[in-house]
Amino acid sequence: MSLEEKILISMKQYLGSEGVTEKINNAIKKATDDVIQDLIAGYNSPVKKIIDKNLRTGLLKQMKEKDYSQSVVSLELLVRQVIKQASAENNNTLKRFKDWATFEPPKVIKTSEIFDKYLEFVGKNIDTDGLEVDTVDEPSYVGGEAKMEIEANDSTYQAKLICENDKTLNFEFDITDWSKTIWFRDGDHPSLRMVTKFEFWLRNLEAHKVPVEIDEMHMSDEIEVEEEPEASF
Repeated sequence: MSLEEKILISMKQYLGSEGVTEKINNAIKKATDDVIQDLIAGYNSPVKKIIDKNLRTGLLKQMKEKDYSQSVVSLELLVRQVIKQASAENNNTLKRFKDWATFEPPKVIKTSEIFDKYLEFVGKNIDTDGLEVDTVDEPSYVGGEAKMEIEANDSTYQAKLICENDKTLNFEFDITDWSKTIWFRDGDHPSLRMVTKFEFWLRNLEAHKVPVEIDEMHMSDEIEVEEEPEASF
């Protein structure tokens, strides 16, 4: 038997084996799966278009008929319940969330109003360590002076809020020349847990793009410290 005859016999035996049949079946299955996948989810698939059309029709109809007012009311009640039940007085994050949820932006804010708000904030939060005590009438801390200085730059007004006896309470922000709104250069979104109530108020004014009326550019006033000195005998 020649070599060619032996090769032909081997090929015939292999082509008739179960191994080849299994390979053919697997290849057919894969080709069929690919065709079905392409038919249903491929680009310009006719089946995909039919499904998309029917889903859009059904979902949009249900969404139009859905009354979302109850969902909004439920969400509001949930938020109020969380604020009520949690220890809001000791949880700064929850306090700031409440401030955000209830914040009503004014139509315009004056620089003098910002300074008044800052004076109030400093009076409540100034570090009293090292402050002098006035004993002329009732004992009280001498808070020193707070200032607001606004300087015009090329395209912005730079505002500085300064507490001379507590540098940690100082603030800086810009007032844009084109829209007259507050702009923090850092572009950060500080943690609700860490941000002070006053800074959060300023950030809310920035976020809502509340116009700022520069009615005064240089202001100063004495700080009325809310904390009272401990009595000494």
